[in-house]
Amino acid sequence: MKTSPKLAARTRGPAGRGGFTLLEVLITVAVLMVGLLAMTSTSVVVNSLRRSASDRSRAHAAVQAISQDLLSVARVSSEDPALWAGQILQAYGPDGSPGNELPITGLDPWTGSDHIATVTIITDETVTDSAIGTDIGMPRDLDGDGLASNSDVTGNASLLPAIVDVRWRHGGGEFEVRQVVYLLRF
Repeated sequence: MKTSPKLAARTRGPAGRGGFTLLEVLITVAVLMVGLLAMTSTSVVVNSLRRSASDRSRAHAAVQAISQDLLSVARVSSEDPALWAGQILQAYGPDGSPGNELPITGLDPWTGSDHIATVTIITDETVTDSAIGTDIGMPRDLDGDGLASNSDVTGNASLLPAIVDVRWRHGGGEFEVRQVVYLLRF
């Protein structure tokens, strides 16, 4: 029996199309590798951003906790102007407990530092914003005498600005969160 040429072409298929060529396989593998590399680098960036956000959240929580503790210490300290500021400095001064340098679990300190959080309590009315590095409106009358001329108001302060700094290091660099807390004697 004789088959027609049309039927023979339909049953055999086009010549040379039995599979993929080596070039097609190489292009497919290259495209898959580029996609895999893009996914891997995206995963690394996402993990770094997640860690950075976690560190920033931890730092903000620490600033809030220290600020609240400062306000509590100011509230329970003596109402006597001669004792009030001194009691706050006893707690958050350099030799106080907890002191003015605080560790924070889970954060790494800046290079060359062994602490992450610092508390600076301003008792000098004559200090300027540029000298302390924060815009808080200094010089300012801290003892209520109408002048901003006393270099130490520890014995009669009615207002004490406290600066809470949290400085930590992460793979992306060094970061800082700063908050000013105003302690009032009332």
